[in-house]
Amino acid sequence: MTRYWAAMDIVPPSDDQVPRLAAFRDAHPDIEIDSPADSGGMWCAREGGKILAVKFGLRALLDRLDELLASR
Repeated sequence: MTRYWAAMDIVPPSDDQVPRLAAFRDAHPDIEIDSPADSGGMWCAREGGKILAVKFGLRALLDRLDELLASR
């Protein structure tokens, strides 16, 4: 029997970082965020070719970017 697992069954709405990523990209078009599929298994953020942050999880990456941008 094949079972369908909806995304909401796997990731609770409060933990879904995709809307947060979309909002970040809209607010900071100068910062490029590469997914693990594009950057060797880790989330990576770059600005002007310079690596800003590299993290295993999207939440951790976005949290770190928030910290970095708050200090600017």
